[in-house]
Amino acid sequence: MATFCTHPLRAAAAAAATVLLLSRGSESRLGDRQLTGSHGQSQSLHGFQYYASSTIYGDTPMTSCGSLDTRELVRGTEYFAVASAQAMQADFDTEAHGGGCSWECQTASGTKIDRCTYEHPAGTLSNSFPIAGCSCRQVGACMCGKAGPGTGTASGTAPMGCFTCGRGHFLQRNPYQLDSQDGYQLNGKEIKVVVADVCPYGPNTKWCPAVPGEQNIAGALNHFDFATTPDVKYDNNFFVFTPEVCSDELLRRMRNATSCPASTWPGAAVER
Repeated sequence: MATFCTHPLRAAAAAAATVLLLSRGSESRLGDRQLTGSHGQSQSLHGFQYYASSTIYGDTPMTSCGSLDTRELVRGTEYFAVASAQAMQADFDTEAHGGGCSWECQTASGTKIDRCTYEHPAGTLSNSFPIAGCSCRQVGACMCGKAGPGTGTASGTAPMGCFTCGRGHFLQRNPYQLDSQDGYQLNGKEIKVVVADVCPYGPNTKWCPAVPGEQNIAGALNHFDFATTPDVKYDNNFFVFTPEVCSDELLRRMRNATSCPASTWPGAAVER
């Protein structure tokens, strides 16, 4: 059974959202075998530039990228709509749509801290738990994010804000069998993704890194939350990918549907 993330707009509306909606265990550091962006072993990345963990959150008619409908956006195309981690789109317009995207965390005793950390059994991310009962909440609407400073191959955090696309491949590896000898083999066929939403750190402290260069508890610098379940044997499998320009049809659909200002569009998309 796959693990799910909290949607940013539902989290903002709830105001008190705290941690992931988890149906099973969570994450841990990957140790010496971890892959972090372009710094991973080339044979494990299979020629792609970046490495990510993944979850599924379900289609939504209103995303952070200007209220896009994830199902309608990709209908009839080869793309999967995804939310990218806050670190991958950390530049948010503080004047638009409720302003900015940050977080507040505290321990169970009420002590304020900057981040949550987790403990877990060796070799698996199942049954992990936040140290000191830590929980966080989202601050700001987290709307219309774009890739900010610090993203790119140097940090290993991919520049994947709203309206960006990529192609990639799932691996056999998943967070619940980290020591599997078959983990770095490819799983299914190559797919394309389009960023239509954000996975903010506040309500998703385990999976979604907050700033470029920061790993999640799964040891990944990047994270994609899929709106629909990919057609593979899926159990929160890790994903290798390379950013690329979206198709003309997808760009047209996003321009016609989004309420985000033109300033939030990535340069490659604006030029086409």
